[in-house]
Amino acid sequence: MHAKVYYSKNKNTQAAVQEIIKKIDQENIKLVMFFVSPIYDFEYVSKEIHNKFSNCEVIGATTAGEIYNKGFDDDGLLAISISSKEMKVKSIMIESGNQHPILYKDQLSEAMKSVGLDPNSSNISRQGFGIGLFNGAFCLEEKLLSVIYAVIKDYDFKIVGGSAGDGLNFKSTLISHNGKAIHDGCVVTFVKTDMPFYIKKENIFTQSGKTMIATKVNVRNRVIYELNGKPASTEYARVLGVPERDLNKYFTINPLGRMIGDEIFIATPTEIGPDKSITLFAQILPNSIVDILEPTDPKAVLHETLSEVKENVPNLKLVIAFNCLLRTLYFKEKKLTSDLTNIFNQYVPLLCGFSSYGEQFGKFHMNETLTILALGWNE
Repeated sequence: MHAKVYYSKNKNTQAAVQEIIKKIDQENIKLVMFFVSPIYDFEYVSKEIHNKFSNCEVIGATTAGEIYNKGFDDDGLLAISISSKEMKVKSIMIESGNQHPILYKDQLSEAMKSVGLDPNSSNISRQGFGIGLFNGAFCLEEKLLSVIYAVIKDYDFKIVGGSAGDGLNFKSTLISHNGKAIHDGCVVTFVKTDMPFYIKKENIFTQSGKTMIATKVNVRNRVIYELNGKPASTEYARVLGVPERDLNKYFTINPLGRMIGDEIFIATPTEIGPDKSITLFAQILPNSIVDILEPTDPKAVLHETLSEVKENVPNLKLVIAFNCLLRTLYFKEKKLTSDLTNIFNQYVPLLCGFSSYGEQFGKFHMNETLTILALGWNE
């Protein structure tokens, strides 16, 4: 197994694509992924890279920033090729996610079977994994994940991924599979391999001890109308201990956490409505107990994360990272990006990923999280 990563800052789309194609080309490629700033012509990038690497699966997404061994960057084109004789790979695109994605159940099942993963088995989590790229301005990640996991019987089998971005515009995101680009669905890539891999999610928040109950919720639209039976913004501000007029200033540093088992899954508020409702970037179910979270030390957390990854993948060679845009903005504000890049480089020879509009880990969609796929092999 071998991987090649290359990042181009050439602002000419055609020139950047040619650089990428030249630098990541190798024998026995099974998967190519590309992460593209919205300054480029995404459909051109998608078609050209697929035309060159038509003998393997090619997937891609627009970004809110790119991540590689030299740091957290913007306005570039990042790509990776993975060559292996030990991997079987199959991707499927779900289009028009707001209509009838359940109609893709059979295609999802066949895609898994084609690489040797039995969707009806309760014991496939050690045989492989899935990579998910979702449209990030579409608000349907949860619906699409529910369709995918209606097929997969082993809930320990992980889909890891991120939602495509478009810089800081929040208007239109694009994903691609084998040269075809869409703005309203997802691409899921199933991988079966004997090589060591590990999937991990990281957040830099902890419980504050301040909890509330989401008593009136519109799940589909990700809106909370009432917390503890009171107008959502009023109660959120009261429990947090800040003036209600200033509440939106605290959304990204004191987001809401859903405890599932002993793990925190973050849903970040985005705006307050005229009726004091709160819209979020991820769903919260009715009558859920939610914690108001508080930040910890990102550098210490990343050391812990990568130490755990290294323990599980001793011959660690590659990390594919999906890092929430809100985390990236926080890191830049606190001037932490260089330190965090140095920590990644202490553990990870090859790093490739992007700043996302939300993250996927298993059957859950969340915010302000780092989800990673770690792969290891002997040279």
